[in-house]
Amino acid sequence: MSCEPIKKNIIAQEEFPLNDPPEFHCKLLPYGERPYWSPDGKRIAFIESNYGDVCEINMETREVSNLTEKLGEHHSFLRVLFLPNGDYILIGPREFKDRYTSRRVESELWIMDKDAKYPPKPLGRRIFEGCGVSRIANRITYSMNGNHDPSIGTPEDFEVHVTEIVYGENGPELGKDEVVYRTHGYDPEPQDFRHDDTEIIMAEYYNPPEVDKADYFCTVKGVNLLTGEVKLYISEPHIHNECEGIFPDEEYTCLESSCDGGPLSHTIDLWKLKLDGSMERTRMTRMLWKKPWRATNSNVSPDGKWLAFMLNVCGSEAGYGMGLGLLDLEAWGKSEYAKMTETVHSRAGRKTDLKTGGYYE
Repeated sequence: MSCEPIKKNIIAQEEFPLNDPPEFHCKLLPYGERPYWSPDGKRIAFIESNYGDVCEINMETREVSNLTEKLGEHHSFLRVLFLPNGDYILIGPREFKDRYTSRRVESELWIMDKDAKYPPKPLGRRIFEGCGVSRIANRITYSMNGNHDPSIGTPEDFEVHVTEIVYGENGPELGKDEVVYRTHGYDPEPQDFRHDDTEIIMAEYYNPPEVDKADYFCTVKGVNLLTGEVKLYISEPHIHNECEGIFPDEEYTCLESSCDGGPLSHTIDLWKLKLDGSMERTRMTRMLWKKPWRATNSNVSPDGKWLAFMLNVCGSEAGYGMGLGLLDLEAWGKSEYAKMTETVHSRAGRKTDLKTGGYYE
C-alpha cells in the first residue's frame, strides 16, 4: 500500500501537520473525520464533515466517493462503521438542531446496504455517542441513558447493550438485545468486542468536562459477557485515556491519551495499550511535536499493518475532524519508538523530553 495519496483528492492546507509528517506518518486526506476500515482492508469509510455525509476512500486508487450525498433525506451523520457482512452502520440525528441535542439526545443508529444503493434505514434506537461492532457476527454494542429512553432513569443512568442485527422480510432490524452493564454518574461508551465476543472493551468517562473540567478523567474497562466481571485496563487521575480501536490480535487497543498534559490538554496522541491490566502503553503517533494538532479517533486495518486516524487542534469539539492520516504500523513496530513503553506508575512525576520522546524528572 502506497503512502502517497492521489493529488486530485488533496485540498491544500499550509499548516496541516502531515504536509511535513513525522517518521512513519503520512497524509491521507486534509479533511474528514472518524475513519473506519472495511472488512477486506481495501477501503476506509469516514464522515466528510461534522454532521455530514458518509464518504469512502479506495486505498489502492485513493479515489473518494460520497456514499450518501444522493441517498434519501438524511445527511447529518457523525460516525460510520462496518458490519462483518459489509453493510454500514451509521450514527447521527435525523436532522441537526444544536450540538447538544443532536449529539447527546437524538443521535441514533442507521444501517445501509454494502453497495450503498439505498438510503440509510433507521433502526429505531437512540444511543450515547458511538458503538462497537463484532468482527465475527452482525452484532453491535452501545450505551443508552435516560435521554434516549426515559424508562432507564435520568441522563446520569446508563445501560450498555449488546444487540444482534437480523435480516428478514423487512430487511435489517434490531434483534436479540441484552443489557450487560449498568451504572449511574459515569458515562460508558463501548468500543470493541474481543475473545470471540465474550468481552466488550469500553471507555468510561468520569465527571465529563461539561460537568467538572477540574476533575474529569476517562478510563478503559472490559466487561465479561459470560460472568459480568468488570476489569480495569487503565486509569490515571485527571487524564483522558479512551480506547479507540482494537488490534487484530485483540491483545492491544489504540489509546487516545492526554497523558502529556492533562484531561483537557493541548496534546493528544495515540498509544498502544496492552489489555492485561498492566496499564502498559507505547506512543504511536507523535503530535506532541506538532502542537496544537492532536491525533484522535483511530482504527487499525484488518491485517494490523496500518493505523488510520483523525486530526484536529486543541479546542476542537471531540470528534470534530480536520483531516485523516495513516501510520505505518509495520515500520513503527520495528523502530526504537515501539520499545519505549511505559506504565501509569512509571510515568508518574515525569515530563516528556521533546527531543527524545523519553522522560525527565
